[in-house]
Amino acid sequence: MLAMMGNRGSKGGDEVDAFSRKSRRLLSWRPGELRRLKRAFSKRMRRSSIQT
Repeated sequence: MLAMMGNRGSKGGDEVDAFSRKSRRLLSWRPGELRRLKRAFSKRMRRSSIQT
C-alpha cells in the first residue's frame, strides 16, 4: 500500500502554502516560521491518530 504524501489535511492557508513547493518558493518566510507550522501540523496529526 502506498502512502499518499500529497493528502495532508491542512487547516489554514499558511499550512497549505508551507506544504506546497510552488508557494514555498514564491513567498518569503521568517526564520523558524515553516518549522513552527510543520511542528503544529505533526502534533495535530499525532493527537488525531491516538484518538481514532
